Amino acid sequence: MPRLSTILAFVLLSSVGSPSLEAATRKLNLRAVLHDPLKPQADLYVPINNGSLDTLNLSLEGLSEPQEVSLTDDTLQLFSSKTIDPQKPLENLAATVKVPDSLTRAIVFIIPSGKESSPPYRMVVLNDDPKAFAKGETRVLNMTTLPLAMKAGEHAVKLPAANITNLPVVKKLDHMNRAPTEFYRAGDDANEWILFAERPMQFSLNARNLIVIYQTAGLKEPRLRTLVDTTLR
Repeated sequence: MPRLSTILAFVLLSSVGSPSLEAATRKLNLRAVLHDPLKPQADLYVPINNGSLDTLNLSLEGLSEPQEVSLTDDTLQLFSSKTIDPQKPLENLAATVKVPDSLTRAIVFIIPSGKESSPPYRMVVLNDDPKAFAKGETRVLNMTTLPLAMKAGEHAVKLPAANITNLPVVKKLDHMNRAPTEFYRAGDDANEWILFAERPMQFSLNARNLIVIYQTAGLKEPRLRTLVDTTLR
């Protein structure tokens, strides 16, 4: 599997700068998802009021409970220890990502970086504002280097590599609010698409879906992780 640091290198919300616990300039309402199939649990810490660190809320399944965190220079920082040596502030840095100044609410996906010499994780930020991510909609995070595509109900969309794609509200549903959902990867031929996953998925106007598509070492076909957000705030 290619290194995730390479997969996500072009994402605009990538790691930046040198962190500091001083002069936090802004607050962010944050929910987090740790996506690490090999190590699904981790102790991570995030700056809060006055530059102190608190345990980052994480859930084994689904999205975490929201918490207010502090950003420094519009940058979200995670640490692997609750104690930071002022002389070596980078020593326990776990991940860092730039957050657009327009965001007040965000969902962050925490992903292994695959690089021993850099912070152990990378982060991808998704706007959690209901005006930007409405009820009934779906966001698809393609974490692979492969061009993918999907069909869900009446919609067919391409899923560019290392990108987040918006899937509109699916209205063509059965009596259980389900729609046949198919996922494809590009074949060797320019016009060839190969089915790699098929399942009925439930779509509701009272929930939002998040689909993570990723690769696992030793397996050719991508894998899926689906999160359903029913916490409408």
